[in-house]
Amino acid sequence: MLPGFLNFGSVGSSISINAYDSDNALKMYNGQGTQQTSGSWNNGWSMGDAGGGYDQWAAFYMDRVDNLLYALVIDEDTSPHSYRMLSIDKDGSATLKTAEFQVTNTAFNSKRMSYDSTPLLYRVGNVDGTGNFRFDLLRANTPNDNSTQPYDGVRLEINTTGSTVNGVAANTITETTDGLIPNNIFIGNSSFNPSTFIGPTDNGIMGAPTYSDGNYVQGFPYGTLGNINTGQFNQNVPFGQCPFYMWSGNGKPTPWLGSYFWIPLYNGYVSGMANIERTDMHAFLDELAVYYGLL
Repeated sequence: MLPGFLNFGSVGSSISINAYDSDNALKMYNGQGTQQTSGSWNNGWSMGDAGGGYDQWAAFYMDRVDNLLYALVIDEDTSPHSYRMLSIDKDGSATLKTAEFQVTNTAFNSKRMSYDSTPLLYRVGNVDGTGNFRFDLLRANTPNDNSTQPYDGVRLEINTTGSTVNGVAANTITETTDGLIPNNIFIGNSSFNPSTFIGPTDNGIMGAPTYSDGNYVQGFPYGTLGNINTGQFNQNVPFGQCPFYMWSGNGKPTPWLGSYFWIPLYNGYVSGMANIERTDMHAFLDELAVYYGLL
């Protein structure tokens, strides 16, 4: 249950996301817990508004300036898979924001919302209401167009405006490696990988506490931390005693109204203060990078 639209006018309104499966409809409730049924909220918002064979949510972004919930969806019937961006407002008005885009790098296949290996959707500069969206998959090999090592990363840049922005035509998606990371990344057998990342900060730091083991280090989440300007990444980095807990499972940070909210995945549970202001979290990441010698 995440906060509803800022302009909804109902204190305590919320949007329900079932992140255990990536094809569940999202539901919207007012402050009294009554499900809203206007427009596409009727029976819940599904990726059917994208048309065609779109069948999986890939990522969400709730923008506090636009007062829109953006969603990236996947059509897994194409080979490789196809992506499209759409949005919805408090009144249930759903809009196609981009044309369909079929990726060339198969590392993008099946990057569902429910997977901890799926990148975050963020806006350039991490500022709501302006700029292109980006979907950065660092665990990708672009010369081979797959997910084998070494990784040089691949990006989907998404323009949802009516004019060309940063070389991306209006209402289209492009696939690029430009400006992502300067060096190849080699990763060992660890299950932790630079995929679900907060950032980048203004200093190029990306990372997130994404896992904790309740049997051993309960209350001490850890994850990956890296500097995309240098291509240096550390794995299994302790993030200290965060103000939230991930109980024996994975948590996925999701950009929402200027904060990051941790959504539990698989059999995981998140409790405590599971949302942190974006600017505070970025400052924390920069300080961690200094501590671990990455900045």
